Order: sequence, then structure tokens, then C-alpha cells
Amino acid sequence: MSAPQAPFTFFDNPEMMGNPFPMFAGLRQNAPVFKPPGSNMWMVTTYEDALRIIRDPQTFSSEVGQAPAEGESRPPTILFDDPPIHTRMRGLLTGAFTPRVIEQQRSAIEENCKIMVDRMLEGETADFIAGIAYPLPVMVIAAMLGVQDGDMATFKRWSDAIIENVASSLFEPATNALDEINREFDAYFSTQLDKLRAAPEDNLLSALIHAKDEDGSQLSQSDLLVICRVLLVAGNETTTGVIVNVARVFTAFPEVLGQLKEHPELIPSMIEETLRYYPPFPATFRRVTRDVEVHGVTIPKDDRLLVLIASANHDEKAFDRAEDFVIDRDPNRHLGFGQGIHYCLGAPLARLETQIVLQTLLPRIKAMRIEGDAGAVLVPGGPKEMTVRFELDRAYALA
Repeated sequence: MSAPQAPFTFFDNPEMMGNPFPMFAGLRQNAPVFKPPGSNMWMVTTYEDALRIIRDPQTFSSEVGQAPAEGESRPPTILFDDPPIHTRMRGLLTGAFTPRVIEQQRSAIEENCKIMVDRMLEGETADFIAGIAYPLPVMVIAAMLGVQDGDMATFKRWSDAIIENVASSLFEPATNALDEINREFDAYFSTQLDKLRAAPEDNLLSALIHAKDEDGSQLSQSDLLVICRVLLVAGNETTTGVIVNVARVFTAFPEVLGQLKEHPELIPSMIEETLRYYPPFPATFRRVTRDVEVHGVTIPKDDRLLVLIASANHDEKAFDRAEDFVIDRDPNRHLGFGQGIHYCLGAPLARLETQIVLQTLLPRIKAMRIEGDAGAVLVPGGPKEMTVRFELDRAYALA
């Protein structure tokens, strides 16, 4: 069966920049797997197909970029590698990224979160991105990397540049600007690695430097630099996206904030429903390793797929009342953090940070809403700035 053609240029459609969910519903019904005109990859929209793809790395490879030229090599990336490279590096990361390491961050998160919330609530409005959604996660990651006095502006510039170029760099040579960012990053963290190698500290990066796998080998300098890049970008961009999307929920569904104030025990399930409704990374790439049929459409070997997680998470066949925000949804088998071997390692940290943000903010406000343009739902990590208006809870002020 040949693939149905979508009736529009996919990424140029104005609905992509506003509310894409009605459009996704139509695609799931009429063109669940398709290649938009002018696109070089297939789009996959249903939950069943998305789950199948991300759970089958043998057929649907994460190595989606162009193969290096003869005589060239590239360092592992974790995100875009398959086993055995991915297995080895994830094993080392998992061994150091333990529940104990995550829990060690709690007191610092609580302290920094209170300071940031105090500052944001000094006025009726604040930039939610600059106020808490960006600086809190990057402070946590900086501390875990042993950079106690990390240059926030520099980290933000690096992180933004890498995430903005991640898709294009898979299919095209890196730009000069991205090459320069990578050189700056590697120089900075090479110095940090040398310092921690000589004098170990109680942080994640130091643990990774000294970690050994089953055969006694350790991560190379190249491996460590890649992991630093992944942790800086994925660790803070993912959490930033979740926190930003909490503001989206309170704006689109204002009753949710009141429900949480009355029943704070619902915070964990509210976070899971936020991950379903507005996943922080709304899509993921794969490459097929053989001719394969997906939803009746034959995908030729080596073609690329864009798995639309944001559509899969709204699939009415997988979720009852899929377009409603159900604060206590159970079960909630969303794909907001992925599935299978590439399940997000930073998921527990993102959940912890978002939980602490809510626990700190909720007693002090009666309502909050985004003013103006909230930015496109499908942009990883969300917009660069977001003005939010708060209605303070006078009962808290009098307590």
C-alpha cells in the first residue's frame, strides 16, 4: 500500500504553531502514517505505532544521522546511538545517576526554588522562563556536574544552540557557529574533568569519571564530554519543558490549580497528565533498518521517521477522554519521557524539580495564567520567554 499524502505542507501549516491537536486527530483518522509534500521523512501519529517503533531499536534505529565519511569517526551521543554503544554508555550513566544522587539534590532545589518564587511574586507579572523554568534546572545540572559557580548565561547559550541545531545537524554538516559552541564546551569541561580526576568530589560528574563497567574499563575523555553535553542539554531542557507546560495547564485548565490546592496529594498524577498532554519533547527520530510496514504503509529501508509523541499522547484509542485534562488519570501510559532503551534517564529529576516548584508555588497563589502568546506547543522546551500573571492567595500572606 502506498502512503497517503497529507493535504498541506506539514511544517508550514499555521495550526502547527497554535493548537495542533485537532489536526493530529484528523491525521490519526485519515493519514496515520504519511510523508508530507516536500518532506524527506515519514510522520507517525498513533499511539500504537509510536509505541511499537520506540520499543524496537533493531528495526527502528536511533542512528538517524548521515554515516561519517571514510576515515572519519564521531563520538557516541547516547541519544542517537544503538546497542552496543548505547548499552555501555547508558549502563555507566545509570550506575552513577542513582536515586541517592537524585535525592541529594532535594534541599538545594527547595532552597533555590523558594528564592525564585519569592522574586517572581514581588509583582503581579513575571517572566516564568527567566524566573524559574530555566534557571532552576540548569542550577541543578551545574551542581551535579561540579560547576557550583557555573556561568548561567554561557550554559544557556550553549544549551539553546545545541538543542536548536540538533535536528538539522543529524542530516547536514554542523554550522560554523555550532562548531564554535562545541569547541567552547569541550574546552570548558575538559578543564573540569581534569580537576575532578585529580581531586574527586561528591557529584555526578566525579562519579562518572571514576565509574567502571563490568570489565573494569572507564569512560574515555570523549565519552565524558558527550555525557556532559547530554546532561546539560537534556537534563535542563526536559525539566524546563515540563515546568513551562505546567503554566500551560493552569492557563488552559484554570480549575486544575484549585484542585491541587485542595488536594496536594494529586501533584504526582497532575505532573504525569501534564507530560501526556504537553510532552516536553513532542517528537523523536528513527531510521528503518529494513523495508517495514507501519499501519499498512511500506517504509523503505533507511528512510527516516518522525514519531509525533504529541499526537500519540492524544490518541483516543489509547486514552479515554484524550482531549480532557484528567488530573487523576490512572493508568497513564503516556510517552512523554519515551519508552524502551531510550527512556529518559533524567525523568526522576524532572519529576522531583516540578513537584518542588508546585509545592512551593501553590500555597501562595490562587491563579496564574500566561499573558499573550504562549508559544508553539511543538517546540522542545517551550518558548524563550513567557509572561505569567499571578493572583496571590491572601490567606497565605496572613498566615
